[in-house]
Amino acid sequence: MGWVILIIALILIFLAIKYAMQYWSVTFALGVIGFVAYLISEHLKMEKLRRATEASRENALKAEQLARKNALEAEQQTRKRALEAEQEQCRTRMIRVGEESLDLFECMPGYLKSAERSLDQAEVDFAEGVFAPFWDSIEKAATALGRFDEGVYKIKANSYAYTALIPIYRDAPPRFPLSSRSVSKLSVATATTERMNAIVRTAQRSFQFATIYEQRKTNQILVAGFTNLAQALDQIAWQIRTSISDLARAVDVMSSTLNESLMSIDSRIDGMSSEMNESLSAIQSQIDFAAETVGKRHLKLLDEVSEGAARERKALEMLDNIQRGRKPSF
Repeated sequence: MGWVILIIALILIFLAIKYAMQYWSVTFALGVIGFVAYLISEHLKMEKLRRATEASRENALKAEQLARKNALEAEQQTRKRALEAEQEQCRTRMIRVGEESLDLFECMPGYLKSAERSLDQAEVDFAEGVFAPFWDSIEKAATALGRFDEGVYKIKANSYAYTALIPIYRDAPPRFPLSSRSVSKLSVATATTERMNAIVRTAQRSFQFATIYEQRKTNQILVAGFTNLAQALDQIAWQIRTSISDLARAVDVMSSTLNESLMSIDSRIDGMSSEMNESLSAIQSQIDFAAETVGKRHLKLLDEVSEGAARERKALEMLDNIQRGRKPSF
């Protein structure tokens, strides 16, 4: 278009020169018209270029905004998946330490029964005056009680690990399978240690038994941090009492932390409910989803609690049986 106007302008100039004397006014008018048309054409070209540039910038801006939005959504999804994975790992860890603690607790009656049987045999050996078998039985009883103490220590360590995970887990934590009642029941072991100490003290009043003890007291008993029989007999009663007391305090701290966590969850749920009320159109679907999720989780927790409670109850019954069936002190 610009070239056409330029050609027309040149023609007009030529005509103006040729017919300047005759048609100068017409030539002048046509020249003005041509010049104006040229200016209009250039303006249109510049306007078109400007619009194209603005459209290009707008498209680039939209593309950049879309890319940022996609990147943000991708980052949020990544964080969400990472949080979900962390929460699942946390829950798995809590379940694992709880299950391990319950396994250990179920072993406790067995350790005490083994210790009691060894002490029964030690009484028989003492009555029959057989020196070496007597101290063999005492070593077996001390080892069994050492295993008991190790179990208490491991349960305490697991309760600490569980407590540390409670603030990290954002949902209702899976139940730790041992209660304060269960821990207090472990104190039946103190009667077994007292019985063993009484039997040993009686035997040490006998010169023959005491002489054999002096030969055997350095025998290795690598359990519960002990190195030999003498150390085990000297410290086992105190160590078991201390371990049970420490475990009781750890369980109390765990219960307190758990209650605080549950209160925080309730508060968060109340806040979510308030937000839900602000969006009436979305309430029903969210409630249905929440109800389904909570229902499934509730059933799962009930199954876990029922199974764990049954195993805990069985172990407590065994401890009761040991307590009721124990012989009087020697």
